[in-house]
Amino acid sequence: LQIIINIVLVQGTPDLSSYGENAYELGFGKGTNNPPTSAKVATHLLREVVYNTSPPEDCTLAAMLLKPGPIMALQSARFDDDHEAAEGVERVYIKTMQDNVVKPEQQDAMIKRWPPSKVYALDCDHSPFFSSPFLLSGLLLNIAAAAAAAAAGSSN
Repeated sequence: LQIIINIVLVQGTPDLSSYGENAYELGFGKGTNNPPTSAKVATHLLREVVYNTSPPEDCTLAAMLLKPGPIMALQSARFDDDHEAAEGVERVYIKTMQDNVVKPEQQDAMIKRWPPSKVYALDCDHSPFFSSPFLLSGLLLNIAAAAAAAAAGSSN
């Protein structure tokens, strides 16, 4: 069972243009004459953009722990030509309804492009492990239990 929680792969690239040109802190691992190699949401925007429904103390902790994401890895992640193996893995999607990083409309596009077997929704921000940890863990346990029951049923 593959659980996709807002992985920015399939038409889910964050569009933070409404927050201005300083919305990202960019890293230039190959020098400033080359395109950026990493990015993260600017520290001054984390509360508003990423952790908008998380408790303030969790936002503070997350800001201290957050590392830049590798741009090329996210942009170039693909399955090889054999999609059959990927399609053989049941997928579920947990939609984060108050997400300002990958907005619900973008999540809908991701879901439409690569449909999971089931879509769940949490009324939270981009980081449900901070904003709704008990709801998220309960949902993950239910998903795992359903997958285990389905696997047990298919092996009989």
